[in-house]
Amino acid sequence: MRELNTVEDRYKSRLLISEKETSELALKRNALETEILRLKQRPNTLNIQTQTDEKVFTIDPSKLVFDGVRRKVTAHQLCNCGIINKTTLEMLLKGQKTVEEVAVDIQPSLKGTGIIAGMKTGSQGKMPFTEAKNKNLLSTESAVMLLEAQAATGYIVDPAFNENMTVDTACSRGIVDTDDRDILLKAEAASTGFKDPHTGKVLSVGQAFKKGHIDKETAIRLLQAQESVGGILDPVLSVFLPKDMALDRNLIDDDLYRALNKKPTAYLDPATGEKITYADLRRKCTAEPVSGLLLLRGPEKQMTVKGIRGNVSVKDLVKSELLDETDLQRLTPNEIEEKLKSYLFGSTCIAGIYDEANDRIMPIYQAMKEGLLMRGTTLELLEAQASSGFIVDPVNNVFLTVEEATKRGIIGKEFKNKLMSAEKAVTGYKDPATGKTISLFQAIEKDIIERGHGIRLLEAQIASGGIIDPVESHRIDVSVAYKRGYFDEEMNEILTYEGDDTKGFFDPNTKENLTYLQLKQRCITDPKTGLILLPLRDKKKAQQSKESRTNVLRKRRVVIVDPDTGLEMSVREAYHKELIDYETFLDLSEQECEWEEITITGSDGSAHLVIVDRKTGTQYDIQDCIDRAVIDQRTLDQYRAGTLTLTEFADQITSRTSSTEMTIAANSVDDMFTCSSPTQATPSSPTVRKRLNSISITVSPPGMFDDQSPVAALFDTETLEKITVPEGLKRGIVDTITAQRLLEAQACTGGIINPATGDRLSLEDAVHQSIIDESMAAKLKAAQKAYIGFEDVKTKRKLSAAQAVKESWLPYEAGQRFLEYQYLTGGLIEPQTGHRIGIEEAIRKGWLDGKAAQKLQEIRNHSKNLTCPKTKLKITYKEAMDSCMVEESNGMKLLQASSVSTKGISSPYNVSNPGSRSGSRAGSRTGSRSGSRRGSVDYSSSYSYSFSSNSAVYSSNQTK
Repeated sequence: MRELNTVEDRYKSRLLISEKETSELALKRNALETEILRLKQRPNTLNIQTQTDEKVFTIDPSKLVFDGVRRKVTAHQLCNCGIINKTTLEMLLKGQKTVEEVAVDIQPSLKGTGIIAGMKTGSQGKMPFTEAKNKNLLSTESAVMLLEAQAATGYIVDPAFNENMTVDTACSRGIVDTDDRDILLKAEAASTGFKDPHTGKVLSVGQAFKKGHIDKETAIRLLQAQESVGGILDPVLSVFLPKDMALDRNLIDDDLYRALNKKPTAYLDPATGEKITYADLRRKCTAEPVSGLLLLRGPEKQMTVKGIRGNVSVKDLVKSELLDETDLQRLTPNEIEEKLKSYLFGSTCIAGIYDEANDRIMPIYQAMKEGLLMRGTTLELLEAQASSGFIVDPVNNVFLTVEEATKRGIIGKEFKNKLMSAEKAVTGYKDPATGKTISLFQAIEKDIIERGHGIRLLEAQIASGGIIDPVESHRIDVSVAYKRGYFDEEMNEILTYEGDDTKGFFDPNTKENLTYLQLKQRCITDPKTGLILLPLRDKKKAQQSKESRTNVLRKRRVVIVDPDTGLEMSVREAYHKELIDYETFLDLSEQECEWEEITITGSDGSAHLVIVDRKTGTQYDIQDCIDRAVIDQRTLDQYRAGTLTLTEFADQITSRTSSTEMTIAANSVDDMFTCSSPTQATPSSPTVRKRLNSISITVSPPGMFDDQSPVAALFDTETLEKITVPEGLKRGIVDTITAQRLLEAQACTGGIINPATGDRLSLEDAVHQSIIDESMAAKLKAAQKAYIGFEDVKTKRKLSAAQAVKESWLPYEAGQRFLEYQYLTGGLIEPQTGHRIGIEEAIRKGWLDGKAAQKLQEIRNHSKNLTCPKTKLKITYKEAMDSCMVEESNGMKLLQASSVSTKGISSPYNVSNPGSRSGSRAGSRTGSRSGSRRGSVDYSSSYSYSFSSNSAVYSSNQTK
């Protein structure tokens, strides 16, 4: 209501002004008509003294013409707009004053008080702003602003010849660059008038802004320049008017009037780069004695050398502690450039890829196009290049800007925008508050760039030569960056810490997350160019070599036939159906196992060599085997020397051990029990009893796992792989709807989970790390808002998912799902704090009513909107959580999945999905199962796990 009253008062005020103007115009019209009639009654004499009854001289009003800014203006028009009064007009008409005499008095209104014409230096004299820009005496942004001010107040000025000209003439004479022509033509319309395309009427700057022909920032900047030299320019009369008169004549509105009164800093001080008003900038100028031109004082030319993206003053290099004063006396510019080559040119970033299989060097983007690199890894490496100086063409040893690299095809257009953003780490970010150019670290601190992404770019800069000063266009040492405030102690600790949360780069060979420096240490140097190249190993060669110690697969496969049905099944499926006992299961699994070598680092820093059977999860600590005399040191030396393959080495260990040690932990508190020996447990069947008697059970303490964490990933029970939900969708073992809802549960409870690290990621970061694609991210936006909050457009407050449903910001069905996910994982989430709250508190806050609260608490009645990726039956999210396996190392929940239902139910989406690993397996499971696992297991994976599961999981599979 207050806003309506304000609008009503504003329009009433404008109506009164309009009525007043109409009345004044009517009076002026009557006066002019009377004057015309009076003149018609007199003899037609021009400039002749005539004796009348009143005994006065008369002059033809059409002869009383003044020179305005861009056109002629009559004395009557000047009187009507208040520049001269009626007394002066009568004196002009009577010949008591001449046009020339009056023009001197009103010169500021007719021509202004002088615009800033150019720049002057002691050694180079005066010059136009474009020339000063080309000589690096003035920034491009500042030069364009100053030229806009000239155009908006009448003409472009050539200070060398004290000549005024239009923008087009200035372009043809080279006074301004043709690239700036369109910008300056728009500014010139501030003096000549903008033409309304609908009415053909000439509009002032303020009127053009109201009709959307020009943005507010530009309008205020041009109006401030006009006001500083004489007033607001009326393009129809071509004179400068006082601001109050301009408001009365509707040349500007109340909003622009108030904005100008605040004296905004709309221009840049060339000396400091700080924002300043045009009036203050004029006061910094010197007036040339003869011509009266206002000229900015330019800096004296200093000795410069070539920098990363422009010339660098040698004095700046002294300030940066890269040179001392004695160097300035004894070194030439070329010698300085050679001495500081690593600070002034290029970078030591990872320049390209060495393809070991084909013995060739290639650009990073080309490696992705040929399928050698993943998209996320490619973008990370290219961003590191862009943020550390240039995109590199490693074949031709050429350093390019992102724009140049795109034109040459070194990078694809799909990466251009993201790389242009990363390139700002070199050229600088613009501080929206001050307009100053700031460094990457400062941009991180001001939230101009996302913190995690910025740290990764900053790390790449440091690892490739040093922090880049975007203002002075060269690298500086970390200590100097710290002194200048580009870097702080906390950031230094983050970048020097080598924990998992700072490892933002991916090694495509080992699948490890590393720091940029660690990844560089694994690179090779091209002897011809000196460029650093990331080698991609020849996988075929590595598999065939006896020195290969990971992912060595025995070329065997065991198939078991059910004697009752004749169906073929895997060893694990036969064990689950109790067709074989545990010892047989282990024995047969060993015959088709996949071994890999891993190194485990303990909390005390000690390293242990371990080999893992990836089919069963059995781990063998090599040092422990030596201590127990299972193998001797000579056998280990033979393996390390390559005379024993990993398979042969594993054979010697497994043949001399019982191979029956497993670690089983309960998935929930209810399933946990404590026993000193397995015999205290009560088995459910003879086979299970036999199995329990032969294994050692380690029971985890109740607080070991977070039972309220969401489902993090899938566990393929056929290949024994931990895979992401999108990968499960691609392989055809989970349907699209279930995949989306599993990811929704992650997004609305804290972020998408990276199964490799356990980190929770925003949608943007999850896409960047190739965990989800952009189409899936678009579907998950509402779920993410359920965690970070839905913004109320009116109040700008953050609404929880429950509030968003209540106020119809979120559809009921989706909202109910998000609430169920949050409730099952610890409570509803409050966006402002990120804290969980219980049902009772949610009711007190008014988020839920009694009915909605009861519906959430009745877990058994939750909708079965998921399809179990193992049984292919409809399940609730709670049932999905309960059927998960738990990874011991980090407590992540892994939902068991299989391309074939354990209930004999075929998977309809598995048949049609082109990404299915199994081929068509709908209907009967009889006949050959070729292709069910062969050729489908990802042997390039280097993951190893120690999972916690329990017998209840397996027995439940038997009774369902």
